[in-house]
Amino acid sequence: MVHNAFHIEPVLKKSQLKITTLEVWGQKVLVGTEEGALLVLEEQAGSHIVEFDIVDTRKSFTKRALVQIQAVDGLGILLSLSADLLQVNDLVSLDMRAQLLKTRGAHSFTLSNELDTPVLCCAVKKTLVLYRWDGRMFAEWKDINLSDIPRGLAWCGDAICTSISRKYHLINIFSLSDKTLFDSNSANPTIFRLPDKREVLLGRDSISVFQDFEGRPSRKYAVTWSDAPVACVYSAPYLLGVLPKAVEVQLVETQAVVQSMSLRATHVAAGADGAVLVVANNCVYRLRPVPMARQVEALAEAREFEAGLALVDLGRDAD
Repeated sequence: MVHNAFHIEPVLKKSQLKITTLEVWGQKVLVGTEEGALLVLEEQAGSHIVEFDIVDTRKSFTKRALVQIQAVDGLGILLSLSADLLQVNDLVSLDMRAQLLKTRGAHSFTLSNELDTPVLCCAVKKTLVLYRWDGRMFAEWKDINLSDIPRGLAWCGDAICTSISRKYHLINIFSLSDKTLFDSNSANPTIFRLPDKREVLLGRDSISVFQDFEGRPSRKYAVTWSDAPVACVYSAPYLLGVLPKAVEVQLVETQAVVQSMSLRATHVAAGADGAVLVVANNCVYRLRPVPMARQVEALAEAREFEAGLALVDLGRDAD
């Protein structure tokens, strides 16, 4: 670790509410809490220091703790899963548009915009409950019954990747074919879809394996972390792993650890311009990428020429 790829910037100092989920929508940061409140933060333009203000607070956004939120810009909606059910709100006004009653007891969801019509998949106990967008709202479509509770969800084309009974599976939503991949060795496996690529990262202990949408290894190498990650996020050309005691940054093409930040993060979200937002110690931080030219200069000064050339070869512009 010879240079910094990211700077740490404060976004929200220790909140009086317990932060349970995080999402980024454009230049805004959406923060969900255990109390069911939703906070909307926005960076103040023209300030010489990094400063975010809370521009909206919805104290009773949901009746119970928020578990997961997702802004869907193309549909103009905000999806929010609470300890009660999944609801749909207008993305701008935040007014409620619908509650999906069949999602009572759900613990996670994932949305695909890559099929003919958007499809929403909710994990409800031992069932995958699927909805299709009808142009105005999500309509009930089909249920896929499983042998156990699914852990982790990610779309792989027309299939869902999930972990059932500590084994990774690919379940096609049309044919209902179920392909078993390999053991996850964890009750809380990490499944991460790489943005703009037909690949997922599947965790097994402290190793993350690249798989294609057919469930085959897509690269000859895996990513080895210093501890088992609880989540991953991609900021080209880096992969960030949320570990129990740190956020670790690796250069994907070389699998080299370039930075380790002492943040005990619990939640993570990809932000604008390659930034990454994390929740640690009930505070929100932004990990802002250091300009690539500066990174290359730092590597050259440290005589880490191979690493510097690897960055240049990856085609990142200096600014």
